[in-house]
Amino acid sequence: MRLRSSLVFVVALFAILVVRAVEIQIVHGAEYEAKAQQQQVRSFATTSKRGVIYDRNGEELAVSRRMASIIADPLLVKDPVAAAEALAPILGQEAAGLVDRLTGNSRFSFVARKVDPTVGQRVLDLGLRGLSIRPEEKRVYPKGALAPQLLGYVGTDNFGLAGVEKQYDERLTGVSGKRSVVGDPFGRTLGVLFDKEGQEGRSVVLTIDEDIQFAAEQAVADAVEKFGALKGTAIVLDPRNGEVLAMANVPYFDTNEFGLQKEEERRNTAVTDQYEPGSTFKMVVAAAALEAGLVEPGTSFDLAPTITVYDRTIHEAHEDIPAVRSMTVTDILAQSSNVGAVTLGLEVGKERLIHAIYDFGFTRRTGIDFPGEATGSMLAADEWSGTTIANVPMGQGISITPIQLAAAYGAIANEGIYVQPHLSNESATKPPHRVVSEDVARQLKDMLQVSVAIGTGQEAQVKGYTVAGKTGTAQKVLPNGGYSNDTFIASFIGMVPAEDPALVILVSIDEPTVEYYGSVVAAPAFAQIADFALRRLGIPPTGQQ
Repeated sequence: MRLRSSLVFVVALFAILVVRAVEIQIVHGAEYEAKAQQQQVRSFATTSKRGVIYDRNGEELAVSRRMASIIADPLLVKDPVAAAEALAPILGQEAAGLVDRLTGNSRFSFVARKVDPTVGQRVLDLGLRGLSIRPEEKRVYPKGALAPQLLGYVGTDNFGLAGVEKQYDERLTGVSGKRSVVGDPFGRTLGVLFDKEGQEGRSVVLTIDEDIQFAAEQAVADAVEKFGALKGTAIVLDPRNGEVLAMANVPYFDTNEFGLQKEEERRNTAVTDQYEPGSTFKMVVAAAALEAGLVEPGTSFDLAPTITVYDRTIHEAHEDIPAVRSMTVTDILAQSSNVGAVTLGLEVGKERLIHAIYDFGFTRRTGIDFPGEATGSMLAADEWSGTTIANVPMGQGISITPIQLAAAYGAIANEGIYVQPHLSNESATKPPHRVVSEDVARQLKDMLQVSVAIGTGQEAQVKGYTVAGKTGTAQKVLPNGGYSNDTFIASFIGMVPAEDPALVILVSIDEPTVEYYGSVVAAPAFAQIADFALRRLGIPPTGQQ
């Protein structure tokens, strides 16, 4: 009887096991297989290698490096505190901060992203349950502090957030890959089941010359330091084809540490910021007067030290001016006469002046391949007051960007033809258009050459080369309107060699305190940049200025 009962019990137990086995393997087999697969096999996307950014000579300005990211499955981490204490010295982080990343109900957590692969291997060597590594790409800028505002930067997930990185993000970003790995119950990787490499992004070749960029940054930094300025900008442009050879912003910083900088320090002010240009804008009213046939370079005006237009009286910048003096149009530019510029503006008139401003590309984007370009601004034609015609010829009452001014002078340098500035020759460009006749462009170059030879721009002279250019000392606009008597933007823009310009160079120094005239602050920096760039490009001397 006892034996029969035992036999019945064994048969019943066996039947239960059979039923359970059938339930597990057949009824719920697919479900349990999926759970096992989920626990043992992990699939994830792998970041692709971002395209390289090169300068015009093939120098690497931005590259991607393969790094290791430490990931955790918090449900498998047995002792988060002990694991954090073991990881802390390897990762160079506080243990308390790591504990949160090792705890929770999720199955995935980043412990550390984009660390050196040797660090990743040291983590694996700890043999901690629930930890593994994942390959990721990290953006690296080999030149450090070279052109940080121009190049921009990428986010943690390798998407461009600013600068060239953002402008060409679609081109630079590749296609993500996919990897499947099999692991043990402790979260450790045992093998790779599937590994599809991502598609590498395409490269971008800039028109920037690394050495000229460095020279421009040094020259601007020297001026900012010497004259106690807030910041500075420089642009080096080839007027014949619109290629930007340098675009410098100071203060600059190591691009690899962009997160430590304030947002305003990361802006490429040459493109994104607008300002009232002051006397560098006098070229535009002179061009309009010449193009309209109203004057010749030698046309003379008898000018008093002041001129009154409606309710505003305009003074010359210097007080030691005789009661009345005779000045040609060339003299007006060379000596940067405010009264002369206003006189020319009155001769040109509102409609022709506005037309010239538009033709030179002001108050609209140049279309340069850089994100966040400002348009500049000016009163609409029907909003001009009686004194606007006096303000604008002096470079007041109109806001422009440095790249707009460089492109406008580039048109004069390029025999009157405006060429859109650009940072990559693969960017879409607007067709060139004529701004002034070839004769007027030649006349303006000659007049601007006088400005450097015997006028306000003498400090811009470059030994062995002829230079044509214009100084600017602009009062900054106060927040509540009006102009400051204490803060200025000192600038110089010129072309070299003057007879057949290969370069247009702009230097703008914001709020110098030791001196503030463009002739003293910005013109020497122009000469420093021009001297280096001409030798770098192998442009032969043309004769003493």
